[in-house]
Amino acid sequence: MPGKQAFKSFLKNPFVFGSTMGILVVFFNISIASLAEGSLKSGYSVFLDNGIFVYLIPLAVGVQMGLFRYHRNLTAGNVSGSEKMGMAGSATSSIAMIACCLHHVSDLLPAVGFVLATSSFLTEYKDTIIIIGLLANLAGSAYITRAILKDRSIIYGNKSAL
Repeated sequence: MPGKQAFKSFLKNPFVFGSTMGILVVFFNISIASLAEGSLKSGYSVFLDNGIFVYLIPLAVGVQMGLFRYHRNLTAGNVSGSEKMGMAGSATSSIAMIACCLHHVSDLLPAVGFVLATSSFLTEYKDTIIIIGLLANLAGSAYITRAILKDRSIIYGNKSAL
C-alpha cells in the first residue's frame, strides 16, 4: 500500500498537519452551524457572523497542531504532555465554536427549559467563551514550544537553547 504510506508521510509535515487540522475545524464548525440552522447556506452564514473568531480559532488550532506534529517528529512519538495540551486546546476551541451556534438548538426543542437556559447563557457569553478557547490554544502552543526548545537542547546537547 504505497499510497497509504505516502499519505501518512505527507501528514507528518508540521505545516500540512496544522493546516489540515485548521481546515477540519472550519468544516466541523460549519457542520454544527448547519445542523443547528437546518441548511448549509444558513449554517455558513451563522459561521461567518462570528467575525474575527472565524479566522482566529482555526488559525490557533492549526498553529498548535503544527507545533504538536513538529514536536512529535522531533521526539519520535514520546510526547504525552504536548499531546494532551494539543487535544485540550483544540477541544476547548471546538466547544467555543459550538457555543456560538447552540442557541439555535432551542428552535428545535422549544419545550425543554434547560436547553433554553443553557443556550441563552452560551449566546450571551459566547465571545468570552471563544476568548477562553483562544487563550487555551495560546497556552497549549506556548507549552509545546517550551517542550520543543527543551527537547531540542537535550537531543542536540545545547543547554543554552532554553
